[in-house]
Amino acid sequence: MFFVHFARIATRHQIRPRAVRSPVLPEDPLAFSEFFGVEVKQAQRPSLLFSSEDATRPFLTANQQMWQEFEPRLKQRLSELDHSATTSERVHSALLELLPSGAASMEAVSKKLGTSSRTLQRRLSQEAETFQTILNRTREALARHYLRRPELTAAEIAFLLGYDDPSSFTRAFSAWTGTTPEKARAALP
Repeated sequence: MFFVHFARIATRHQIRPRAVRSPVLPEDPLAFSEFFGVEVKQAQRPSLLFSSEDATRPFLTANQQMWQEFEPRLKQRLSELDHSATTSERVHSALLELLPSGAASMEAVSKKLGTSSRTLQRRLSQEAETFQTILNRTREALARHYLRRPELTAAEIAFLLGYDDPSSFTRAFSAWTGTTPEKARAALP
């Protein structure tokens, strides 16, 4: 699932494997079939088969260093997430994974967490939180982290935060901090 999801994020295309094989079949085969777009079949070794078109789709960024930095942190955060986490923490972790794909909506997070949008909204309300507040807080924290990386351009940071264009990121950053990303980066020690 990680590789397929990563390919979808990196290409911003709904990559669908032609075949998925696993030594152990999942407990909920329907959920996996929905995710992959094909039935998961049992085989001696795990494998994914992609069409040549999907296998050669270019990643939307050519900055390999950026992805090498991003991937381990994402894996670490997802592995830290357990059932004792608050709903707010779970939403935050889901957003860390979904933001680069541009699919950081309430619906996408609800689906990722295996709940309905209404239930997610209710649980956040019980914690005195809102989805938009968590989304903004997550984006701001990530923006500050990425601004410390001089090799990342404003356009790449905007992409990683799920914005379609850098000007939307600049406006949001200014609303959160009262300054522009460029000025914030220049003020860093």
